[in-house]
Amino acid sequence: MRAAAQIDPSPSPAALAKSRLKRLFERQVLRVSPAERLPLPSVPAAGGEKDDLEPSSVCLDGMVRNFLEDGGERAAAAAPRCINCFNGGEASDDDDDTAEASAMLDAAETIKGLVRCASLRERNLLADVATLVEHHRAAGARKRGLLRLLAASLRGTGGGGYDAALCVSRWEKSPTHPAGEHAYIDVLLPACSDRGERERVLVDVDFRSQFEVARPTKAYRAVLQRLPGAFVGTEDRLRLLVAAAADSARASLRQRGLHLPPWRKPEYMRAKWLSPYEREAPPPPPDDPGNELADTGEGGGDGQSV
Repeated sequence: MRAAAQIDPSPSPAALAKSRLKRLFERQVLRVSPAERLPLPSVPAAGGEKDDLEPSSVCLDGMVRNFLEDGGERAAAAAPRCINCFNGGEASDDDDDTAEASAMLDAAETIKGLVRCASLRERNLLADVATLVEHHRAAGARKRGLLRLLAASLRGTGGGGYDAALCVSRWEKSPTHPAGEHAYIDVLLPACSDRGERERVLVDVDFRSQFEVARPTKAYRAVLQRLPGAFVGTEDRLRLLVAAAADSARASLRQRGLHLPPWRKPEYMRAKWLSPYEREAPPPPPDDPGNELADTGEGGGDGQSV
């Protein structure tokens, strides 16, 4: 009799299912905003008064099912709003304007063809320049001091015995760009025939750095990678390279919404190598007291004695 009178404390399966469903409902409803919550049904209380009661299992099941179905649709509809979650909703820095990027990629291909040395003599000179620049930079030479050492080494027997000298171009201020000067080396190669003229080849050991700009676009970085670190070539080839690179630099700055500085305008960039210049006369050999006056000239021709 005592065993029969004991009450089983464990809840019934129906009560467990209802309790779990209630907890699921509470968790899901707390995740949505008050505006999106479904209204709870109210049942009239005894005596005609209305009071909020716990929803029945049937209503609760329907609300949970509707919430799960509507929630999935809302999540799918809201997904396209996130354009770039990893960049704060802003466009990536590498998103370039299609037309501008296409033009710069074309310029990169043009530059790729222009950086190749046009002759075997230019290729040999470029190899000598690369070896000597690496040697002098390792010894601590920089800027104009590096250029003087390089010119002296190129003139030496070990450097190839070239007619090489330091050149300094200067240009006046104009309405579009300021005045300035630039140092580089020129090498006068022997004429290819008895009646031909010597070929003037320009050497700039920091050519690529002249075209660096702030916040370059992805397309312009590709253009910079095509430019040679050290340029060796004729004025005609250099003029084409400068035109392609300077126009690409201007397009990159425009895409970033930045102002084109005067020292990056195509006219200023061309002036560095194609302006009137002074050619520094190499020191005479110890047994030759020769003339130590400097040569002067203009871009496009050999230096003239004064």
